Amino acid sequence: MIRRTPPQSAVSMLTGLPADRFTALTDMLTPADLARLMLAGKPGSRAGTLTMFADKDVVRAGSAASPAQAATLLAELPAARLRRLFRELPEPVRSALLTTLPAKQRNELLGELDQTYALDVRTKLYVDAVTDALRRANAEVTVPGGAPPGVMYVSAYQRAVAITAHLGDDGRISVPAAENAAYRLRTHGALSVVDRPIDAEVRRYCADARAQGRAVSVVTWADERDDGPLKRVLASLFS
Repeated sequence: MIRRTPPQSAVSMLTGLPADRFTALTDMLTPADLARLMLAGKPGSRAGTLTMFADKDVVRAGSAASPAQAATLLAELPAARLRRLFRELPEPVRSALLTTLPAKQRNELLGELDQTYALDVRTKLYVDAVTDALRRANAEVTVPGGAPPGVMYVSAYQRAVAITAHLGDDGRISVPAAENAAYRLRTHGALSVVDRPIDAEVRRYCADARAQGRAVSVVTWADERDDGPLKRVLASLFS
């Protein structure tokens, strides 16, 4: 009967059940059935529905929904409950969820996880954010197959610039990586994108390289406020 009833009506029916009958019924439902019920209603209004279900049922539902749907749903959980359930979620759902959460809540969650995993997540989010910033600059971004994380290139005017995005760097790691990427990809230039202030020696090195005719540069990009400098430096490598 629950399966044949519109989801919001089915949730209303479940609300009135005694706890033991509710548990027995939800144990009989498939993950897809649970996802259908929990996703009933508009985003932002599902927190009450989620409180009805046991942790294991929320995890099962999250596994059955698409990563984007699951992330939108799970973001409505109280922070303490989300931290408790996070490790049990499939990796695609965890990745989508970390992208969906507000920065403050995401950082609090990452602070309680394995630090190697947390660093990998922060690095991926930074690379994705840099990629989005390049696309906002109307750049055609390509990620070459088999490339290390953070390596991409931009094509324009029959030329290409290899780009490396490095979180937690001041250019000392990323500039050599960008030059190596440019060599492997046979691009016209190399651009290092980092989130920290650029090391003075690295800045001098890039200036000397450009003076010698090599298109090498480095720019700090931390968030959308740095879109302008990123666009200008990239454009200079094609001039």
